Amino acid sequence: MSRNEEYILLMEEMENTPVQLENIIERAEARIRLKQNKRRIFAVSLSSVASFLIVFIVLINCFPTFAYACGKIPLFKELAKLVAFSPSLSAAIENEYVQPIEQQQSLNGITARIEYVIVDQKQLNIFYSLNSEIYTAMDATPEIKALDGSALDGYGISSGNPQTPNGELSFMTVDFMEHNMPNGMRLILKVHDNGSFIETVRVEDSILSQDEYKEPKYISTFTFDLSFDPYYTAQGEKIDVDKTFIIDNQTLTLKTAEIYPTHIRMEFCDIEENTAWLKSLSFYIENEKGKRFDEIKNGITATGSIDSPMMASHRLESPFFSESDELKLYITGVDWLDKEMEKIRLDLVNVTAENLPQGVMFENAERKGNSWILTFTGKQYKENSSYQIWSHNYYDENGNEYTYNSWSYHRSSKYWDEQQNNMEVFHVEICLVDYPYDIVYMSPIFSRKVELSQPIEIKIK
Repeated sequence: MSRNEEYILLMEEMENTPVQLENIIERAEARIRLKQNKRRIFAVSLSSVASFLIVFIVLINCFPTFAYACGKIPLFKELAKLVAFSPSLSAAIENEYVQPIEQQQSLNGITARIEYVIVDQKQLNIFYSLNSEIYTAMDATPEIKALDGSALDGYGISSGNPQTPNGELSFMTVDFMEHNMPNGMRLILKVHDNGSFIETVRVEDSILSQDEYKEPKYISTFTFDLSFDPYYTAQGEKIDVDKTFIIDNQTLTLKTAEIYPTHIRMEFCDIEENTAWLKSLSFYIENEKGKRFDEIKNGITATGSIDSPMMASHRLESPFFSESDELKLYITGVDWLDKEMEKIRLDLVNVTAENLPQGVMFENAERKGNSWILTFTGKQYKENSSYQIWSHNYYDENGNEYTYNSWSYHRSSKYWDEQQNNMEVFHVEICLVDYPYDIVYMSPIFSRKVELSQPIEIKIK
């Protein structure tokens, strides 16, 4: 019997009233009404409670699934609350698509416990807790390997909230790009006290050095070997769409739609004649019942192409549990990176640029010894939001490549442009460390955004 079948049986047992408990309240009330003497009424009440407790104890001892459910209900509610941000994961929980793991280890005054996973062909969500009477705030740096200890490739991994209170559930996500989910993996949790991190901040009249980040001192390292039920890792559906369309004078083809319990992937390709690379989409899916599935809000939203700056794979919330007979994709907007803007020349001395992404302003360049602090302003396209303006790689005039690791965002403010239009903006500072040159070439994440007056409709199934 699989874990999923055990869980379904458990829930059925919880829903069915045991024979010994049927009508116990009605019977107790009837007995109480027959007694006039307060002492006897009190005795009958105690007797009813005692009968209930005896039956409850028998159930606990005779039916392990009943005991397990009683102990897990609060934790399961905590799990549901934790994934409230994700309609896909919430639907997975509602449909009992959860595999219990229940592995626990203790070391150096810390207990690490792996409670559940939500896993399918392409994505793994691990729900775990860290508990200690010594440390009040902990976080874990995750690492995964094959069960035999060898390296895995072709995946991305992200952690949940580093501010999770002591003993409460946290989570991490492992997302496979090309390969399918293995039947198990080795999870390594390197636990540190949150106070071990040195924050990346800008100090007045100083420049952040290359070693502003120091590896935290790990206080415990736990290794768990996780095995996944084949029922879960087999879940997924791939639909060949092969629909070519033109958007903003660029030609794209939606090759496939891959529907998994945790998300849906849209795989696109372009043509060489296009003048811009696809970077991101504003889109949603709707089924025949009018139910809408929007963009992923938290987590991986898109992944790139190997041989170009194009973002080829884009994610949406999953219709897997919706029992949809029909699905239609609606594209309402797109972000492009024009090919002529893959690298932009910036004059740091004169604070000028040959071109800038839409909604971005080059505000200031401040030299600090052999380093620079660059300040940019970006238009907010959504309330209280910010986004990456530049990729982390930059170049000198000879084509030598560098990478920046220090940057900071500042709170939003209002800005009046040349046409005196009031707009909400955010500010970002980027540190080019040990870069003594006056000219730099930077690569924007996107060059322009386009909103469509009429959505593009593509039938998925």
